[in-house]
Amino acid sequence: MPQAVITAEREWARVLARHIANQLPQAIHQVRDLQLNREQIDELRRVFENTLVNNMGCEPEERNER
Repeated sequence: MPQAVITAEREWARVLARHIANQLPQAIHQVRDLQLNREQIDELRRVFENTLVNNMGCEPEERNER
């Protein structure tokens, strides 16, 4: 498979993982009696995104969000 195709597929996987992970805070707020603060939700979203990316066979991007 050409390198350009592999690169595009990896970027697509990262974008998909980010899109899915960004929905996590909304889902968390729908769970009654779950008490996470903003920092905990952000950390969970970040780790979940990295897990999705890893499971898709890609390396997570280095993102300095902290």
